[in-house]
Amino acid sequence: MRKILISCIQVLVLFSCQGQENKTAIQLNNENKEATTKPIEKSTENKPVMNNDIDLKKIAEHIELQKRVFVMDHIPDNEYVATREDLDLQQPLIEKTLFNSGYKFPEYVEFRERVKYLFGVDLDKSTETIITLYGDEPLYYKDKNFTDKEIKYILSQTTNLTFDKYKYSFARFGRNLFIDKERKIITPMVFLEDLIKINSIDKKEYSVKQNLSIVSLNKYLMYGDKAGLIYLLSREKEMAHDLLLKFNYDKEDKINKSVMDSLYSKNKKFNTTYEFGDNLVDLILISNYQTDNKLYIREGILKTIEHITNENEGTYAISLIDSTLDLLRELDKSDLTKAQKGYSYKIIGYLANTCDPLFRKYHLSKTVKWRRGNILGAYHASLGEDLEPWYDLKNTFIENNYYNLPHLEEMVAYAEEFTDKETPE
Repeated sequence: MRKILISCIQVLVLFSCQGQENKTAIQLNNENKEATTKPIEKSTENKPVMNNDIDLKKIAEHIELQKRVFVMDHIPDNEYVATREDLDLQQPLIEKTLFNSGYKFPEYVEFRERVKYLFGVDLDKSTETIITLYGDEPLYYKDKNFTDKEIKYILSQTTNLTFDKYKYSFARFGRNLFIDKERKIITPMVFLEDLIKINSIDKKEYSVKQNLSIVSLNKYLMYGDKAGLIYLLSREKEMAHDLLLKFNYDKEDKINKSVMDSLYSKNKKFNTTYEFGDNLVDLILISNYQTDNKLYIREGILKTIEHITNENEGTYAISLIDSTLDLLRELDKSDLTKAQKGYSYKIIGYLANTCDPLFRKYHLSKTVKWRRGNILGAYHASLGEDLEPWYDLKNTFIENNYYNLPHLEEMVAYAEEFTDKETPE
């Protein structure tokens, strides 16, 4: 789906951005970091909305309809496509399961600021009561907040997929998140039969089921609940990973590490560990070649690699070093101009800013094989006396004020101490 949507979204972006200040994805990411980084404090009162009647008859009808919904392991003969009505039926039930679990509903202002920090979405810019985060929308368009009308247009131009099937999907690969401004909850689509047990429609007898997945998701996202995070990573790993992979939430070391661990395990399973470094680069750096060649950087993953690397562990940093050195060698073989290489130099700068200080700090450890150099040091040493490519790279860094990265200038100076025979230490 991601590839299907890209072409028409490009056109749409040109119109939606007119009259607005152009901001790179990096700028937007940095702006979000200026918002509160602390989970909101728990409210003193439990104040759900709970002003919606539970329509048991309608819910019972949709429970039967949802048995014909397409999911990964179930392809029905007569498929039912969920609609906004399914979402509207589930929301009061989710609110009740949260309430019954002792969840403290935040004030709207707190909820709004937390959502802005988590996903970069300004709830006040939308007139919708429930805002959709589309899981397969390209990351460099996450900040555009397309309306339903715009999404319908994109789908009409790119695919036969209906709007309802795209938006209200139960399938894991098409999972979206719904941010309910009125109820102040965040949820994917949930099967109604997982939320309620109806004993008697006529007597209005029912019980709302406990849904630990949704409870844990909201407790963690709003309050940084550690037990909620543990539950998600142990029992709902795909949902936890989607926060990073689909919704670009890169601020949690435990989620970032779990995603990287899964990626590494997959490569190991298929004997492709040699590809892991490239896969890791793709996870960190989202290139927008289709429009303006701006770079989206998941800086949170780089910080996680910095946090988890130590005297006894350097797998991910070393993999990034190897992959980046391969990129530098390919650049040297290319006939690109200095200006054309600038895009790749920026990638190299960000990776070196993280990996090279880690090499300097830990490479003398006897428990981890760091090989003979970091990114910039090994590259400088490999050039011997022909340092023209090095000065192209260095001067690009200088011209861009080292991309305002904290360690890059120091690492450039450190790299120039490397020779083809030894490291500085």
